[in-house]
Amino acid sequence: MNYQEMTKILKEALNLRWDPVAVRLMRPGEEQPAGTIEPSIPLRHCQSLKIARRGNSLYMPPRSHACPDGSGILGLTEMSAKLRSGDLYLLFKKLPSLEIAQKMIASRPEFPAGSYEATLVAPLDEAQFDPDVVIFTLYPEQAMWLCCAQTYATGERQNFQTSGFNSACADLVVKTMKNGQMNISFGCYGARASSDINDFELYLSIPVAQLEAIVQALQKLGQKSIPEERRKIYMHPVMDKIGQRRPESTAGSVRIPDIFVDKELCNGCGLCEAFCPASVLKLTVENGVEIIEVVQPELCSLCYTCVGQCPELAIQIR
Repeated sequence: MNYQEMTKILKEALNLRWDPVAVRLMRPGEEQPAGTIEPSIPLRHCQSLKIARRGNSLYMPPRSHACPDGSGILGLTEMSAKLRSGDLYLLFKKLPSLEIAQKMIASRPEFPAGSYEATLVAPLDEAQFDPDVVIFTLYPEQAMWLCCAQTYATGERQNFQTSGFNSACADLVVKTMKNGQMNISFGCYGARASSDINDFELYLSIPVAQLEAIVQALQKLGQKSIPEERRKIYMHPVMDKIGQRRPESTAGSVRIPDIFVDKELCNGCGLCEAFCPASVLKLTVENGVEIIEVVQPELCSLCYTCVGQCPELAIQIR
């Protein structure tokens, strides 16, 4: 699967607002790829992501990086003693003490100075280079589905490490390259103050080695789970019950839910039986026709999964 194909699937499955951005740190001796341009003015690394997600491919050697903190973290330049000391965090009143600032700096992922010669950023489907990571600007729900896709592919839960400092450089590029794992970032002071990321958006980065497996998993999730979640298939009946006590019988015990199956609508597909976590429903044969019967209504927890999964809208719970 090539980058154009993966981008198409990502855009369609997630309904992305912005293009995924391919990012590569150029190794010593590599040449500037065709189709990339050096910006006419220096940019912060986080600003270059903004420009790339709008369809531009950039080549950014150290002279094109406006943020000395970011270029130092990315291993392009030697970080100044003033930046390394943590004094500026106190001056900006972003951290309370030099001890705290130095502790944050010591724990921050970064590459040694001189490790790389430039950064490359481009829309994933237009990249003329092999990226190290792919960075997304997302709504939380879209980020959730990329996390689900990784778990679908690997069985593993995510273990993010992030901070409100040095997000686009340390969290999204260096951390992801070093540990080979997806990472998330909510942006930082610099990234949010100097770009147009919205208050309700966040960043997520994926190492390119994992991208195809995640895209393939996303395709599978898009067949059922994603559209169901977006239709809010369980919301309405559940929300109707908010603020109401479950009715009680005259004996004082909780009343058994009234589960109604419209046998004229039921097609005997068995989805409700398969999805019911409590075995309330059972597929039986009635007059030679498979039909759903309510066999253990007292076990019903009112999760409404059967209602949401029924393709014929044949089930009601009262």
